[in-house]
Amino acid sequence: MKKVLLVIQAAVLGLCLFGCKNSGKASNKPLSISIFTIQQQQQPPADNKIYKWIKDTYNVEFNFDILVGDKDQKIGVLIASGDYPDLVEVDSTKFYDAGALIPLDDLIEKYGPNLKRHYSQCWEQMKEADGKVYCLPNWGVIEGRDQSTYYGDSALWIQKAVLKEFNYPKIKTVDEYFDLLKKYKEKYPTIDGMETIPFTILTYDWHSFCLINPPNFCAGYPNDGNGTVDKVNGKWTYQAFLNQDISKKWFKYVNKAYNEGLIDKSCFVDNYDQYMAKLATGRVLGLHDQRWQFNDSMYSLEVAGNYERTMAPLPIVFDDSIAPHYRNRTIPNIQRGFGITKNCKDPVAVIKFMDAQLSEEAQRVLGWGIEGEDWQRDANGLPYRTEKQRIDQKDATWILHNKAKLWRDTAPKFEGTYSDGYATDMNYIPSEYFASQKPEDIELWNAYGVSSDNELMDANPPADAGWFPMWQVSTPDGSEAQLAWSKCEQAYKKYLPTIVMGPTSKFEASWKEYCKALEDAGIEKYNAFMQENLDARIAKYGAK
Repeated sequence: MKKVLLVIQAAVLGLCLFGCKNSGKASNKPLSISIFTIQQQQQPPADNKIYKWIKDTYNVEFNFDILVGDKDQKIGVLIASGDYPDLVEVDSTKFYDAGALIPLDDLIEKYGPNLKRHYSQCWEQMKEADGKVYCLPNWGVIEGRDQSTYYGDSALWIQKAVLKEFNYPKIKTVDEYFDLLKKYKEKYPTIDGMETIPFTILTYDWHSFCLINPPNFCAGYPNDGNGTVDKVNGKWTYQAFLNQDISKKWFKYVNKAYNEGLIDKSCFVDNYDQYMAKLATGRVLGLHDQRWQFNDSMYSLEVAGNYERTMAPLPIVFDDSIAPHYRNRTIPNIQRGFGITKNCKDPVAVIKFMDAQLSEEAQRVLGWGIEGEDWQRDANGLPYRTEKQRIDQKDATWILHNKAKLWRDTAPKFEGTYSDGYATDMNYIPSEYFASQKPEDIELWNAYGVSSDNELMDANPPADAGWFPMWQVSTPDGSEAQLAWSKCEQAYKKYLPTIVMGPTSKFEASWKEYCKALEDAGIEKYNAFMQENLDARIAKYGAK
């Protein structure tokens, strides 16, 4: 009865908040929120049950403008036209710099008690230079205790079948990693009738960080964006890694691997969909990426019964003297999330809805699904899923019809623990976690003496430095630093494929030419901008 009353109460609250005009007269017309998103997902179908639940509960519906093509070009068109939707997905300062966003402080103070409490732990970090908040972080704001066992960040990933084939060797270095891929390719030149691809690289559009990031991690640095932070002559110093020796070292390995037939020959021309489709065949043995980018391809393999072809993360470094630092402690995803634009028809109603959907009851529906359909409780009240329900949670078609993924991925959300002690992600409830593990994972983890992919990467990651992470700093539109970085991007996209695919005998000359192109692009101007921001972050948050 209590649960029924809560649902009725939420529905009445939703209709009151979002179905009323300024005149005070009730209206059944839903609040339609227009959204620009860079999440390249499919449009939700009309029969999606969670979007229907949102409409029934809050009288709110969405109109998604989903990114197609080049992200920066699309954002540039929006800014130039001034024709903004109600919400935009923010992943840099571009919309803020263009004056497209409205400050959210007063709105949250007046109409967002849930939002205010949720973001209290990182409110100061969320503020822009003018002292106002314009973007609501989408991930990394933990409620209670972080219970995650999932590793979704950068790694050199390797197919589980490869590790099993060679009895789970303890490989740590880049040499050992590529040697293992080579041995498997020689033993199995084809997989399911298709040519085996030892290693592929995602290079398309903004995803090209997968091309340039590996040397940073292989050298033992954490993810500080496009550069490294070191203490030089007593001062913490930022330097982009594109032309550092660590990058030269990595691309020398990759060039050698390419000439040995280990690198995917079409990786420099494939788009994102082609990359995902290739991974879903199960014939790719290794890659560098962040797990969230290729999750759907792994789900496809799992649903098809090819779980041994899914990937495990490894904290690979250049040599045994280097301590890996791939895994970080959870941090708020500052400057990544929704911002409300100056064109928003009713900012008060939007904030009220975003606040209401941040209640525990709503977050359970958005995260766990509908009780009795997507999960249930046992006689002791313990939440659980059936095996069929677990499989559904990883099926792309089912997700499209039964989860509000386009909304939830970018909206304010609970992570960590609900007030009753259960994890906000049902997969992290211990009983559900162990019930959902595949034999392949248990065998792999046992072989390496761990109990999750998180532990496989680092059971106890070090404390984050005060400045960390520097990827939260983005160059302002039209600035000298932005122009310099844009030219650097053009340079590495032009030269690195040629360096990788060229003969080993020409590597040194090609690398020298590439470094000259980066100098001409103004990489030192970018470094100077990032150094200024590093100094400011250290002054504000401390160094260590």
